[in-house]
Amino acid sequence: MHERFGVIKSFEIMDEYHLIKQFSKPQEGEFVPITFIEFKRKMVGWSTELKRSVYIGSEEEKAKLKRVREVNLMIAINHLSGKLSSIELIDEEKAQFEEVYSSFLKNGGQLMYTRKKIGAKNIALFELRDPGKKVMDIPEKNLLSDML
Repeated sequence: MHERFGVIKSFEIMDEYHLIKQFSKPQEGEFVPITFIEFKRKMVGWSTELKRSVYIGSEEEKAKLKRVREVNLMIAINHLSGKLSSIELIDEEKAQFEEVYSSFLKNGGQLMYTRKKIGAKNIALFELRDPGKKVMDIPEKNLLSDML
């Protein structure tokens, strides 16, 4: 029975892995609580060898890549994992975040990150939950006995 429970438990953890990894990708309707740290402007391109996007460090790397573009890289604390996450944003998504962040600075609350499918693309969206409520900046680790 314990093995069966362990399989179910690990399946649940693997099912939520997309929310806690460094580049979290929530599905529509899933929200990740975050704390904003900073923005960096980065060049990124598609590597046909690695079959993934890579950040560009030099001009010679740029020639080997396809779909080279500049993105806004948000560094934030993911409250589900307690670790740093990176979120790539286009300029329009960054502008939407800045509106929500401005409201957060005035009213407090919790910043939430999600994505929404529009046509063939998923876009990043941010919203503010519990305005007026003080939310801790950095997630704290607690013992279950302390919480009870």
